Amino acid sequence: MAPKKKFGASKIECLQFEDRMMYEEELEILRTVIEDQQTHIEALEEDKQEVTTLKIEIHEKKEKFKALQVNSDDNIFKFDEELKAMKTITYNQNKEIEALKSKAGDDHTKHEISVQNMEKVIEKERQKVANLESKIEEERKKFTKKDGDLKALRIVTDIQTKRIRTLDSEASKDLQKHEATVQNLSKVIEKDKKEAKHWESKIKEEKMRVKESRDKHKHLVDQLRDKIECPVCLEVPRFGPVPVCPNGHLVCLNCKSELCPTCRVRMGPGKSLLAGTVIENIDHRCMFNDCEEYFPLDKIDAHAKVCDHRTVKCPHCSCAEKVALSKLLDHLKLGCTYDEAPIKIARSSQLQSDGYTIRGNKETEKKNLYWKLLRTYVFDDVIFSIFPLKQNGHFYFPFVMFSSGAECSKYEIEVTIEDNHLASRNSGVRFKYAGVPSSIDEDKETRKHLGLTVDSSGMDQIFKKSGMNGFSLSFSIKKR
Repeated sequence: MAPKKKFGASKIECLQFEDRMMYEEELEILRTVIEDQQTHIEALEEDKQEVTTLKIEIHEKKEKFKALQVNSDDNIFKFDEELKAMKTITYNQNKEIEALKSKAGDDHTKHEISVQNMEKVIEKERQKVANLESKIEEERKKFTKKDGDLKALRIVTDIQTKRIRTLDSEASKDLQKHEATVQNLSKVIEKDKKEAKHWESKIKEEKMRVKESRDKHKHLVDQLRDKIECPVCLEVPRFGPVPVCPNGHLVCLNCKSELCPTCRVRMGPGKSLLAGTVIENIDHRCMFNDCEEYFPLDKIDAHAKVCDHRTVKCPHCSCAEKVALSKLLDHLKLGCTYDEAPIKIARSSQLQSDGYTIRGNKETEKKNLYWKLLRTYVFDDVIFSIFPLKQNGHFYFPFVMFSSGAECSKYEIEVTIEDNHLASRNSGVRFKYAGVPSSIDEDKETRKHLGLTVDSSGMDQIFKKSGMNGFSLSFSIKKR
């Protein structure tokens, strides 16, 4: 009976040893696989965030596996030690049984009792061995389960390895495409640079040719202008025919006399066709003194109408001075207005108001009255003012803009005349005008009829309301 138990214990020990060897071989293989994966993951760690995440997951599973391995090794070692102790006890008990059997001759009954007791002890030991075998079986099942987890981990590792390889392959392909695109773009940029340099050189050469051509043309035009310039008024004629003396000297129609101003011979009926052709094909300087611009003959008149230096009449009714438009404000400051600088209007809806008075009743009976200009205004970089006057029993309030008629048509104005007493404004007499401003280029007589006009009877009602022969003038301006 004892040898059979010994053989069973040896068989269990052999099986455990084989399982342990197989387990260690699988662990070694798994360690090799994990180390290879870790090396590959570390190579891709710098370029791929997703690979880093996979590496962390594998590391965690590796640590988990190590913990499982340690626990399994500890349990197997513990069970091996207990099994060895039980084997030793069994072996000693078998020896004692043999010894008792050899001494069984004298006291058989006592020996039987001892044998029974020993058998009970052996049975108990068998029970312990069975319990140990049961525990070993449970540990083997746990190990089998852990082995399944390990296989699952291998499968996950294989999937992740394939995914890493796929990502690595895709990244390599993308990098190759990117490098190819960069190379193509670099070639295109280099080609464009060469073409740009070529065209820059061409443009530079063309500019030099144009400049030379312009210089030649300007020199030729200057020479032609000098040749056709009138020696009397020193102006280039703007229309033909141009009178010429028998010796070829030119003079404009306005300065022509019986004798040539250059050689003093009789002028005669000669006309220069060449001078007429030159006049039609050269640029002419603007006729106004402060303007230095040149224009073709067919555009010079259009420029003269809007030239900032064109000659205009002072808009004040009692002043007949003619000045350049660019110097009109300087002229007004000399005595035609009270303010030296225009008042700037910031918003189109901003209302401006001025008060005017007439000294004494005798003044109101006069047919003609003129007020000194109170102030000028500027809105949207355009200067304007209002010039009240009374002529032939009518009051006129022309709104004059210091600009051309085309520029005036871009604005809308509203002018209101009422009494200047604040308490009666809501119930007083009021006259309004809405339209466009008048241009400084308009004639004064024409201009006064283009704004608000009120007859004497209407103004008398305002004077009575104000109680001081005064009235209030307000206006607003906006751009169309």
